[in-house]
Amino acid sequence: MRKMLITFAALAIVCASCAFAVGKEGTSGAKFLNVGVGARAAAMADAYDPIASGPEAVFWNAAGLVNVENQGISVSDNEWIADTRMVAGAYARRFGFGTVGFMVQSLMYGNMDETTVGKPDGTGNTFSAMDMAAGVALGRRLTDRFSVGGVVKLVRMSFSDVEGVDPAMGVAFDVGTQYMTGFRTLRMAISLQNLGPEMQYGGTYGELPRNREEGEREQEEYETFSLPVIVRLGLAYDPAENMTVCVNAAHPNDGDETLDFGGEWWPLKVVAIRGGYKLNYDEAKYTGGVGFKFSGFRPDLSYTSMGRLGYSLKATLNYDF
Repeated sequence: MRKMLITFAALAIVCASCAFAVGKEGTSGAKFLNVGVGARAAAMADAYDPIASGPEAVFWNAAGLVNVENQGISVSDNEWIADTRMVAGAYARRFGFGTVGFMVQSLMYGNMDETTVGKPDGTGNTFSAMDMAAGVALGRRLTDRFSVGGVVKLVRMSFSDVEGVDPAMGVAFDVGTQYMTGFRTLRMAISLQNLGPEMQYGGTYGELPRNREEGEREQEEYETFSLPVIVRLGLAYDPAENMTVCVNAAHPNDGDETLDFGGEWWPLKVVAIRGGYKLNYDEAKYTGGVGFKFSGFRPDLSYTSMGRLGYSLKATLNYDF
């Protein structure tokens, strides 16, 4: 147990160091990578890392893949803010050496009106954008209490109907752990997500020299941007039978630290009630949802209040076989 605690603490220090070393506030891109996937996690205010399990663990903490008994599929739909929509899917299968998972997620922005400096009300044209990530994961149990996992993701961000902007391509890495402390049902988790090199849109754009309002534009390359690295530390505990409470502390490389509190209760073997609260967020606060379980199917629904941005609804269907 002592060795596991030392390993756990060392990973926490390394993860925190990485997060502090990369990027500055408000400078990261590919923010869709930090939009939580899965209705169960969302209903618990994203306080999910210590109990992440099944195929959807690949989006949170790949160490949770070890809880897949054979194989499973997870499909999620997220009606997010400002008429955007995220869809995601994952598959996981257990082998002798560990559990392998695959993931894909895409955020679609829909059609947007084109505006320019000369036509701030719109040119009459529209454009759209889409962000995507696809990856492979591996979760492995090192002892009966300690498991680790990692993900390698290819990231692509693109615009359509926009001249002079080529897609931004990059690669991101996740690593996570889950640890049963041995004190009753207390579990601990650490995850580091979206660690990788900077990204950049291809192509060039025309920019007027400083202090000039007209004339020939100089062609400039687009600026590089860092990935949205985030470190999360979580605890989970079962205060009663069929009941779990979780807390997650998160540190992003481009913003303030946040705290997530969530709980799950199974009053019946086939029905779960979930809720949570998000602390130190600009808009998101309360969350809630329900889950069901029957014949290998596990459908989940969630609601998240987003303050002035309205609300977010998520639906997830998991199938274990």
